[in-house]
Amino acid sequence: MFRDLPALWKIKRYRFLLTARAISNIGNGMSPVALAFGVLGLPGSTPASLSLVTTAQMVPIVVFLLIGGVVADRFGRAQVVGTTDIIGSVFVGASALLFLSGHATVLLLCVIAAIIGVLNALWWPAFAGLLPEIVPPELTQSALSIQGLSSNLGFTIGASIGGAIVSISGAGWAILVDALSFLIAGVLVLQLKNVATTSESDVPRESMFAQLKEGWAEFSSRRWLVTLVVAFAFINMCFEGFIGVLAPVQMKEQLGGAKDMGILLFAFGVGNISGVLISLKIRPKHPLRVAMIWMPFVGLLVLSLAIPLPLPLIALIAVAAGISFDLFFVLWMTTFQTQIPQEALSRVGSYDAFGSMLFAPIGLFVAGPLAQWIGARDALLIAGSVVLIASISALLVSDVRNLESVVDQL
Repeated sequence: MFRDLPALWKIKRYRFLLTARAISNIGNGMSPVALAFGVLGLPGSTPASLSLVTTAQMVPIVVFLLIGGVVADRFGRAQVVGTTDIIGSVFVGASALLFLSGHATVLLLCVIAAIIGVLNALWWPAFAGLLPEIVPPELTQSALSIQGLSSNLGFTIGASIGGAIVSISGAGWAILVDALSFLIAGVLVLQLKNVATTSESDVPRESMFAQLKEGWAEFSSRRWLVTLVVAFAFINMCFEGFIGVLAPVQMKEQLGGAKDMGILLFAFGVGNISGVLISLKIRPKHPLRVAMIWMPFVGLLVLSLAIPLPLPLIALIAVAAGISFDLFFVLWMTTFQTQIPQEALSRVGSYDAFGSMLFAPIGLFVAGPLAQWIGARDALLIAGSVVLIASISALLVSDVRNLESVVDQL
């Protein structure tokens, strides 16, 4: 329910963050369709070409995530988030101009993608630790839910028009909107740069190695955290390969191309919004148990495209998968931000993100060649099966099922 919204709306910095994420996600909703079909539309391009571009962005994310956590704790989370958004807008805009001018090549797109990947590696740990600096602990779940709702509305709007823009005007215009959304979001977040952080006075006095060591100690001491990070290393490996490569290839070969991909992403966005709305109404005693029960729907979505089922059924399953992702995200982040000491949030968050995304480059890199070798259908069957196994296996661990929320129960 929205009973906490009046209290949250009084927090000016939260309003800025909420607006920034909504605007940025309009562009993010367009980006997957635009990039995928932009690359696949290049002369001589193959599914392997798309794998190269997406992998070029993902590898630096994984490589630099741990450093990103230390950078965020040293220099201020809002400053890092805002600055990387603004710099990122320049390079996203450059890729848009390459498409619009007809000069886009796989090599140039890989270079730009790698730079954006480094920026993302700095952005994510900073963003993961930013909200607790702005809102009190008792409002954390509501703040995450409302932020998720705002972000997903933006993503759904972007996804709903992204496929149409690509089909009518080409990928470049959709990517240009994405660049503009990054710029506006970055400017808004920089207004938060004076947010106080408990780490500012203490963390910089330690060496980077010492901070990484402390972050590892906090991370590795929690079995529930390690278990889910390992599970999501496999889930994200398959889902990144699915959404970044295999789904666009299957849509192009078996369904309606960019338009139908836009419908899938729109349905997924509707599910995201629904998941957030559900999270606003519940305060489960065992949040991770509730979060993981829905996750097998992600595997079913991948399998539905392998068959492929009729588009309306795929869209329906995409709604359920979207619910699972955002319900998990809110409950996970609430648990994470209330169970981990605030001064270590970005460092522990960087281990979380690093581990969760560790295999994602592999998924992206092999998805294209695998689709060419055994066909997109069989590649999707493998990916969907792995997601199902990883999701169910995590629920078998008692520390995941039985971890109790420290937020007041309703």
